[in-house]
Amino acid sequence: MGDQQMSPRIERACRPTPLASTRLALVALLASACGADPALRPTFDGPLWSDILTPIEGGPFWTDIGFVANSRDGSVVPLDLRHRTAVSDQFGGPFLAPRKVAFGDVRQLGQVVAWSPGDETIDVFAIDHTHALVVQAPYVTGVSEAGEPQVPDLSFTDPVFVDSDGSGDSATVSGIEVRHGFTTTEDWVVEFDGSDWFVTGTGSGRQARSPRVGKLWTSDNRELTFKLTGSASAGDRIELSTDAGVVEHDLGSVPLSLLEVPGTDLMLVGLWDREADLGDLLVWDRLTATEVGRIALPESAQPWRLTWDETGTLFVGDARRSAVYIISLDEDDPAASVVEELATPAPVQALAVVSQPEDTLVHREFYNHLLVAPVDDTRIDLYDLTTGEWVDVNPRDDVHGGLDMRSPVVGMSTVPMPIKLLEENNDGNRRIEHVVAVTTFDGALRLIEGPTGCLAIDVQGARLVADVNADMVTFSDLGSLSNPVLVTDTATSRQVVSSACGGIARDEAWKLVYDGVEGAWRAMGTLSGEQEGLIYEDERYTTDDGGLSWIILAGTWPTTDGDTFVFTVEDGVLEMGELAVSTTEVMTFNLPGPPLAFTMDMGPSGGGWDEDRTKAHILLPVTNSDAVLRIRPQGWSAEVNWR
Repeated sequence: MGDQQMSPRIERACRPTPLASTRLALVALLASACGADPALRPTFDGPLWSDILTPIEGGPFWTDIGFVANSRDGSVVPLDLRHRTAVSDQFGGPFLAPRKVAFGDVRQLGQVVAWSPGDETIDVFAIDHTHALVVQAPYVTGVSEAGEPQVPDLSFTDPVFVDSDGSGDSATVSGIEVRHGFTTTEDWVVEFDGSDWFVTGTGSGRQARSPRVGKLWTSDNRELTFKLTGSASAGDRIELSTDAGVVEHDLGSVPLSLLEVPGTDLMLVGLWDREADLGDLLVWDRLTATEVGRIALPESAQPWRLTWDETGTLFVGDARRSAVYIISLDEDDPAASVVEELATPAPVQALAVVSQPEDTLVHREFYNHLLVAPVDDTRIDLYDLTTGEWVDVNPRDDVHGGLDMRSPVVGMSTVPMPIKLLEENNDGNRRIEHVVAVTTFDGALRLIEGPTGCLAIDVQGARLVADVNADMVTFSDLGSLSNPVLVTDTATSRQVVSSACGGIARDEAWKLVYDGVEGAWRAMGTLSGEQEGLIYEDERYTTDDGGLSWIILAGTWPTTDGDTFVFTVEDGVLEMGELAVSTTEVMTFNLPGPPLAFTMDMGPSGGGWDEDRTKAHILLPVTNSDAVLRIRPQGWSAEVNWR
C-alpha cells in the first residue's frame, strides 16, 4: 500500500479483536494496542437533527437506517432503527461502536439528509452553520463480495517541515495513523512556539493535548496519530492533510434548511443572502452537484422549515417574515413553480401538515390542516387549508388562535399513519386519529390531534389529584356551620369536569373562596390566576378559559364568608419528559430536538394470514441528555434508548 493510505496493520492494531468475550477484555486490548489514545467520546454529543434512509430509497441495508447529526462534535451517527442498536457495519465486530461520519469538531451541524446515489452507496449531507456551507461525505462506498459494507478510503499527505527562520532545524512526524469514523478532510499544522508544540486542524480545531518529541501523540477525538521527532525553533511548523472524502458546497448564501424531493436525486436548500437580505429555495441536483434552478421568495425571506404534504405540495415556514409559502414545485423549471403566500400571526419556528381522507363507513370527515408554531411564542396555530381560515382551537380564551403549549416549540413531525390513542370514545373503544408529534423547550414530547389541534390525553384526562392520606377536595368551614357540596357529576363520576380539548386544563392548584358580599364564590388558580366569572351555588360554573367546570350545591346550612374549597388538578395530557434507564437513574429530556415520525414493518410474517405489520414510531434526539430514543406513539412508550 502506498504512503498515502492507512496501513492495514495499523488499522487492525487499533481495533479490538472479536475474540474478546467481555467489555473488560476489550478495554484492556484497547489500552495495550493504543495506549496513547485519549478516552473515547460518547456516541452522541448534542444530537439534534435526524433523517431516515429506507431500503426503497436505495443503499446496501435491508432495513431502515437513522442518521443523527451531533450539533457539537461535527459528526453524524448511523442507527439501526429496527434492531435497537447502532449500525453493525463491521462484520468482524458488530458489537463495536458505530463508525460515525466525521465532518470535524469545529463544524456546528444542522439539518442532515442521507442519500443513496446507487444500490450500494450512501452519502450524507448536512448544514455546516459554522462556515455557512452544505457539506457532503461518503458513508458507504460499496459492498464486498461477502456482503460487507465498504467504508471510504482514508489518506494523508506526506508531512512538510517549514523552517520559518531558516535556522536549519528539522522536525518531522512519522507513524501516521488515521481512523474511520474519526478522521475527516482537513489540513493540519503542528507548530512550535519556542517551548511547546501545538496542533491545529482546520476541521478539528486547536487540540488540547501537546505532542512531545519521541512520544506517540493522538488528537483529542482520535482523528490523527503520529510520533514527533527532530528539533525546531519558534515559528517552525509541520504541515499535512487528511482526506475522508468530505466535500464542501458553497451555494453563495447561508443554508438554513434541507429537504429531499421524494423519488429524485434533487434536494431543496433554503438559502438566505446576508448582504442582499434575500431568501430563496435552491433546487440542487445531488448526482451532478449542480444547481437546477431557484424559487424566488419575497424580500427578506428566510426559508427556515420545509415540509411536504401527502399530495406533494411544499410548505415553507419563514423565520423572519410572518408567512408560510405554499409551493407547487416545478422540478424541471423551478422558477416556474407556483408560490402562494399565507400570512401567519408571526414568523415561523416549526410547521406540519396533517390530513384525514373521508371515510363514511367509520363516520370520519375529511380535513386538511396546517399547524404553525410561531417564533418567540408558546402556542401552535391551526389553519384549515380547505376553508382558508385560521381555527380558534379554544374560543373561550383571551387569545384568538391556537393552543397554548406553555413552552416554546422546538419541532413538529406528522405521524404518517393514524394511531390508537389512549383516550377512549363513548363506546369504550380507543380513539383512532392522525396526530402530530411536537417537542417543546420545557423538555417534553406531546401529540397534537389532527382534527382539533388539541393535545392528546391519557386514559383519564384532566383529573383531581389527592395527596397521601388526604381528600381530593378539602372544605374549610369558616364562621358559622356550613355544608356546601362540590357535586359529583353523574356522567363522569367526577367532582371537577375537564374540557374535551386536551391542554386547556393545567397542572395547578385551585382555591374557591365564598364572598359573603357578592353572595357567590371566587375561583383562583395558581397558574390561571383569579377568574373573572363568579360561582353561584346550584349552577354549573366554567373557568374563564373553559378548561374546568363544576357545581357547588348549597347545603342545609347557609354558606358563610371565607368558606373554602381547595383541590389540585393534573392536566392529563399525554406527555413524555423522562425515562427510567435503570432502577436508580432517570434520564430527563433535557432539551429534546425536533422529532421525526416514521413507519416500519414490525413483527412476524409468513405462514398464512398476517395482520398489517406497519407500526408508527418517533425518532427523538434529546440534545443535552446526549441520547436518541425510538418512541412508539400508539403505546406511548420509549422502546429504544441509544446512548
